[in-house]
Amino acid sequence: MLTNRFSGRTKMILTAIGVFQIYFACVGANVMDPALQNLTAVYPGVTHEQIASLITIPNLASIPAAIISGILTGRRWKYRQTLSISFTLIILGGIAPMFLTTFSTVIVARVVLGFGLGLLFPLGNALIIDLFAGEKRAFMFGIGEVVKNLSIISLQMLVGILVGVSIKISWSAYFVLLLSFGLLLLFLPEPKVKPLSEQQSLGKSIRTVPKRLYVFVLFLLICAIMQTVYQVNLSSVIITEHLGNAQTTAQVLSTATFVAMFAALSFGFINKFFKDYTITVCTGILGIGTLMISMSHTLPMLYASAVVTGLGIGTMQSSFYMKTAACANNENAAIVSAIQNVFQSTGNYLPHYFLGMVAAIFGTQSFRAPITVGAFVLMAVAIGFGVFYFFYHQRSDDADLAV
Repeated sequence: MLTNRFSGRTKMILTAIGVFQIYFACVGANVMDPALQNLTAVYPGVTHEQIASLITIPNLASIPAAIISGILTGRRWKYRQTLSISFTLIILGGIAPMFLTTFSTVIVARVVLGFGLGLLFPLGNALIIDLFAGEKRAFMFGIGEVVKNLSIISLQMLVGILVGVSIKISWSAYFVLLLSFGLLLLFLPEPKVKPLSEQQSLGKSIRTVPKRLYVFVLFLLICAIMQTVYQVNLSSVIITEHLGNAQTTAQVLSTATFVAMFAALSFGFINKFFKDYTITVCTGILGIGTLMISMSHTLPMLYASAVVTGLGIGTMQSSFYMKTAACANNENAAIVSAIQNVFQSTGNYLPHYFLGMVAAIFGTQSFRAPITVGAFVLMAVAIGFGVFYFFYHQRSDDADLAV
């Protein structure tokens, strides 16, 4: 293995390259976002909500896999073993619809992809929690988001181009992950872990997880729903309102992702400046950007809205990751990451039902309505965290004065 031939800073950089391949592949569920509306032509008897489930079902399938990965990796399974199985399932599940003819079999392929993603999800954050602390950890989470954004930009733009050739051919975008898989095998060494006999029992590792973790991951679930809603419905808004085609959708989504990449690069500085209020700032910006998207009726306004949304996307998840990482230690890092990913994946799946709920409550089939509702929910979460930390710090200051 190439990394083991080096030491010091060079080894750390090469190891980081290996870790970041996990982040590159973890966007697999959203690669086909720009092609959603085009898929309705391939499966004419299938509803918009069912087509949207092609993006959300992998997140549901990832939940049991994330639990398995968090429990067994580093205990019964080696990291590289889990990652090899994961990448294989993601690539096979991603390209399989090229050769399938019925919607039900495509759903099965997406379940396979989702299971592979679930095995993958906990490991990137677990490795960063284990290897980095403080500001370096914030920097690594930020760079991880940059890698995710680069991945989604390149893969969605590729899908937007390939859709112009054939909707079937567009599934071949998943072949790009073969390169990422190769880099991971080349650069990521097997992490050193204690022998199983010297590790905490599984039950003790779970019991030592602070209760506040579940508060953070519950709100992360809510934010994940609202973020995914705009991504799922944007294609339909653009095409049905004759603002563009699948490639236009890819360009708008890529604008948000491109801005998110630069926002993620600065996350370490943002976290250092805003500290506990980082969640409020980042989630609030995402809410404002999402509301702007729901109110934009021209392409220039959609691109402007995508810029604001990208600022929130690039930092919101990392702000939650920093809070969940503070709940972990070397013994339970994979388990904490698994819990976080179970909630986040559940949130990424639920938009399928959120769309139906909004339609039923408001009596509208508008593609914009769920985006609007999602924007207000995001802003409510931001305000809620801001109020909480305001009174938390006020109580802390009062306690210090009393002492």
